[in-house]
Amino acid sequence: MELSLRRAGFQVYVGTIKDTQVDFVAIKGERRIYLQVTLQLTEEKTIEREYRSLKLIEDNFDKYVVSMDDYKIPTNEGIEHISAWNLDNFLITNKL
Repeated sequence: MELSLRRAGFQVYVGTIKDTQVDFVAIKGERRIYLQVTLQLTEEKTIEREYRSLKLIEDNFDKYVVSMDDYKIPTNEGIEHISAWNLDNFLITNKL
C-alpha cells in the first residue's frame, strides 16, 4: 500500500483524529487522500471500525477503504471502496 502511494508520487503519513487512527494520509501537492486498510469488510464490527476515523474527518478530500474483498462495496457517506489488487490501477487512471 505505502509503496503504491509513493510510486504514484505521494508523501505518506499515519494520521489520528479523536483518538482513532487513519492508516494512510497521502499528500501530493495540493492533493490529499485518506485511506484505511483491512483484510475484509465482511463483519459489521469491522466495517464500523474501518469507516469510523474517515467519517470524523471534516475536510472534503477523498477518503477510501482498501480491502481484499473481490466485490465492489457501495459508497458509505462519501467514502469509496477499492479492492487492494486494483489500487495501483486506480491511482494511475484517476490521476491521484
